[in-house]
Amino acid sequence: MASRSGTAARRAPRFAVAIAAAAIVGLFGSTAVPASVQAQETDEYGYPTWAEVERARESESSKEQQIVQIRQLISNLEDEVAEAERIAEQRMVEAQEAEQLYMDAMANADLLQNQADEAQERADESHAAASTFAGALARSGGSGNMSIELFSNPGEADDVLYRLGLMDSVTGRQSTLYEQAQQDANTAQSLSEQAEIARDERDRLNQEAQEAMEVAIQAQADAEDALQEEIDHRGTLEAQLEVLIEDRQATEEDYRAGQEYREELERQRLEEERKRQEQAERERQRNEQNNNSNNNSDTGTSNPTNPPPVSGGWARPNNGGVTSNYGYRLDPLGQLGWKLHAGTDFAAGCGAPIFAAGNGTVAAKGYDAYGANFVFIDHGNGVQTRYYHMMAPAHVSVGQSVSAGQVIAYEGQTGWATGCHLHFEVRVYGAPTDPLPFLRQRGVSV
Repeated sequence: MASRSGTAARRAPRFAVAIAAAAIVGLFGSTAVPASVQAQETDEYGYPTWAEVERARESESSKEQQIVQIRQLISNLEDEVAEAERIAEQRMVEAQEAEQLYMDAMANADLLQNQADEAQERADESHAAASTFAGALARSGGSGNMSIELFSNPGEADDVLYRLGLMDSVTGRQSTLYEQAQQDANTAQSLSEQAEIARDERDRLNQEAQEAMEVAIQAQADAEDALQEEIDHRGTLEAQLEVLIEDRQATEEDYRAGQEYREELERQRLEEERKRQEQAERERQRNEQNNNSNNNSDTGTSNPTNPPPVSGGWARPNNGGVTSNYGYRLDPLGQLGWKLHAGTDFAAGCGAPIFAAGNGTVAAKGYDAYGANFVFIDHGNGVQTRYYHMMAPAHVSVGQSVSAGQVIAYEGQTGWATGCHLHFEVRVYGAPTDPLPFLRQRGVSV
């Protein structure tokens, strides 16, 4: 989590009050303020303590000033959350745009390299044809000079004319072969140089895409921090505001308001998670009943909820069959054109569990520019797996360690999708890799 020291430093001057301990005791001698509250006027983050709130009640002007300040703090918390979420969304859009530029550059580099390889094959064939023809000429009379051979035995006049025409034809053919060979060699060299430039550009854009994704992930962490700060302080601030507006002494219930606020939010979060899991289970059961035979291919398992077998620390990320492979394809929604499908799609049905493909650490979670819930897991040595389209945010946390085969989310169709499925990617130092060979090389049956 991001440090709060900067926030505290900005807010503390607003509320710094130098009051001697004796004055505090004299002020609160008749109130029920706990000793722990009397110890300081502002907390470590610069928010007003209950001691300061009670002190502000001494005069109408101090009370009104404190009311304005607390209302402003609450408003600031709301604004900071909204702004952090806006920035996080924008950074994720920028990261995906950077990744798309990288994908396009990778496709261009691959295309140019394929063209260079094909041109080199043609150049080799042209060179071989020219060399073969030259060898035949050299063997035609032993001298290698056809003009000498033609005129050493001139024969009749008609025969001489025929030989002259033949010599001209042969010389022209030889010249054409050599010109074609040179042209093909030049084309191959040019395409090879273009491919090298394209690879350099691809690598540059890959680095930029990785950096943009790191910025986006940090922005999402900052948004979570801003939300957590609101959770940590809003309940107490609202209770303090209520005490000031009602102009009454704070009670033990008021002191507990912040903790109760946090507990209530946690209760709501757990309830929402429970409802999501129940929805996922209902979807899974409905899908299993209606489409069991279609939702499992020969490479899937008979039950989409069974944990997959783990082989060498790796496992299948979903028990459904493969519905779309890694590679170039037309966008199934018909809007993005011909592009690289940088992962493999599995479909076991809406609500089917999604498993961590390997042991690792959750690197990021959130939603992409199209609204698809995602989670990234780092496995070390530059390897990262990515999971998209979950029906709800992954119930693992950033920084949490996960094990191969552990349930991390449930299959859905959020974002750019035509139906429930898992879009699964493998990245090696940011570069997309075909997931199926990657998993098979590690003993996973897919």
